[in-house]
Amino acid sequence: MSHRFRLPFFIAASVFIAFLVHGFPESSKKKASTADEVTLAQWAQDLDFLVTELPKKHKNLFHNISETEFQTQIKELKTQLPSMALDEILVGLMRIIASVGDSHTTLGYRPQQALPLMLYWFKDGIAILNTTAEYKGILYGKITAIGGKPIEDIIDSLATIIPHENEAQVKNMIPNLLTDTLILHGMKLIPSQNTASLTVLTTSGTTVTLDMKPLSFSSKPEWLVDTSDESDAPLYLKNRRLFYWYEILPDSQTLFFKYNSCKNIKGEPFSDFVKTLFDTADAEKVRRIVIDLRHNGGGNSGIFAPFLEELKKRPKFLKKGSLYVLIGRRTFSSAILNAIDLKKQTPAIFLGEPTGGKPNHYGEVQTFRLPQSGLPVTYSVKYFRVIDDDPDSLMPDILIEPRISEYLKKLDPVLNFVLGKRNPF
Repeated sequence: MSHRFRLPFFIAASVFIAFLVHGFPESSKKKASTADEVTLAQWAQDLDFLVTELPKKHKNLFHNISETEFQTQIKELKTQLPSMALDEILVGLMRIIASVGDSHTTLGYRPQQALPLMLYWFKDGIAILNTTAEYKGILYGKITAIGGKPIEDIIDSLATIIPHENEAQVKNMIPNLLTDTLILHGMKLIPSQNTASLTVLTTSGTTVTLDMKPLSFSSKPEWLVDTSDESDAPLYLKNRRLFYWYEILPDSQTLFFKYNSCKNIKGEPFSDFVKTLFDTADAEKVRRIVIDLRHNGGGNSGIFAPFLEELKKRPKFLKKGSLYVLIGRRTFSSAILNAIDLKKQTPAIFLGEPTGGKPNHYGEVQTFRLPQSGLPVTYSVKYFRVIDDDPDSLMPDILIEPRISEYLKKLDPVLNFVLGKRNPF
């Protein structure tokens, strides 16, 4: 039995290095209509604006780098502008923003195209989960090189433009950047924005190298794998457009609660959902609750309060082995705060991967735009200190990293550990 609150389209909220804006704002009087039309003088003005405004607006911009380092980076980029192409300028701006060391402080740009790939970084490599018919021979293979450069070197380069506070966030963001030919070219990892050489270890065990052309974001490619069909998907990959839902697993008397976004929906508030959830748990004599935060990128942490209140009214779920929390690289921002509340206030067992968000972190995001290019810059205005020590990630009690073979078999090794014979509790 399952219960789902129908909600508007949900995009997994892990914070990407750039907001994929549909266009540039109309309000800036002197800015160019597209980034291609921004002059060198205007880019210099945007850099002057950035070096002045970001330190004033951010809660504590120089917590990771010094003010001198920040200003030096800006000055060096300004000096290099005359010899730089647009993609190189964008990469330079991203690298400066990433050096701040705050995952919520990011630079946006408008991408035009990407390689027809859907990728995921598994324990055993970065795998191709979807592509088009032209490249069907590499489906489910693992990328080992791009532009003749080992994938490890590509990852190291791209990590320098990802705003992050831990390796889990890099692991989360790398698959997106590997398809972006503008960024790859701007970093001199490929010779052209219009093609990329991929080396792939195929499922048959052979290594192939091929040239792949990017597709415009306005195109509608025919993907080999229909990702809209969730009929036989594991629970963690179902209902990805729903902010929250649950399902009873009667064989194990388990309630699986998927919490995808810390957002309260008008007309279908989370507090009502929680009441229904626990009424069902009581009626079905559930003996175990699994809270899945693996795809929760944040929102308003206060939304979660009714769940904790109802949970505490039921002592049977406050015993070791009766409450589990699943976390991972996409657990971020307010979802981290909710996870920490569960860790502090309950005996929950945590499983999965380290979180992409840092427990103590800068957040509560606001945005301004660079006046000439119109590029959005997000920044943090509050510091959340929620635990005494200062780890880079909230770590699971039991580390479980999925492999591509488990994905292809439609298995969830994390949930299966909770439900299976290997469970030590």
